[in-house]
Amino acid sequence: MDINNFFGKPEQQDVKQKTRTISLVSYLNTKPLVYGLENNTVEHHFSLQKDVPSVCAQRLLEGEVELGIVPSIEYARAKGSWKIIPDLSIASQGAVKSVCLFFNTNMSRINTIALDTSSRTSVALLKIILQERYELTPEFVLMPPDLDTMLEAADAALIIGDKALQYSTEHTNYLDLGEEWSDMTGLPFVFAFWAGNELQMQEKDVKVIQESYQTGSQNIEKITRDFAKAHPMSWDFYYDYLTSNISYSFAEDEKAGLMEFYRYAFYFGLIEHIPDLHFYGE
Repeated sequence: MDINNFFGKPEQQDVKQKTRTISLVSYLNTKPLVYGLENNTVEHHFSLQKDVPSVCAQRLLEGEVELGIVPSIEYARAKGSWKIIPDLSIASQGAVKSVCLFFNTNMSRINTIALDTSSRTSVALLKIILQERYELTPEFVLMPPDLDTMLEAADAALIIGDKALQYSTEHTNYLDLGEEWSDMTGLPFVFAFWAGNELQMQEKDVKVIQESYQTGSQNIEKITRDFAKAHPMSWDFYYDYLTSNISYSFAEDEKAGLMEFYRYAFYFGLIEHIPDLHFYGE
């Protein structure tokens, strides 16, 4: 008699790896990052969940997910709880087009601003720019991101993401916050990046995330053609946005820009400390 039959069958060698959850942002500018994951062009064992950026950060902080695309300000507020996937971010050097302050009147007359709270990074960046460049400390009100309604209730409106991208083609009175930041500092601005629980992510997981972007970067035209089918602008408008306005690098210039943002945020009391950057693999 086979001894394995006597004691029972051993566990199978191909037991499925534990499924872990990733929180994704559903904006166009994240699609190259998540292309391989969503289209299964890279092998992975992740469950994908779509949220707005602020919710991604909250779910990660509360342990509901193991990894997320988080607003950069939330990394500072997490107080060392997370590590960063190397080499990847959502950044801009100059105009970003999708993070804008729209206004009705002259900048000097802005007293109230309606905030789209989808990304706390953009809110922090706006407060820094208003104080540092324009010496403005307006009153802020939280509202859903509908521009007409916001501008009826306030002098200006902060909107991010795909809606801002569309509104920027329809309105002439706006500040592009990416452009304002680069004019002020000469550095890129890092809006978001992959961050996760150190103990839940292994080296092979990090490589999967990086490979997901590699396949996405090779399919920008397909991404933008598919996106344009359900959105108002032509595919080449979205293609230009992803290739000219958005950068996915996280090299030395982006790190310098991010640390400068943290220094400003600390100076203006938006974060409690200036964090060090900790990457997986270090």
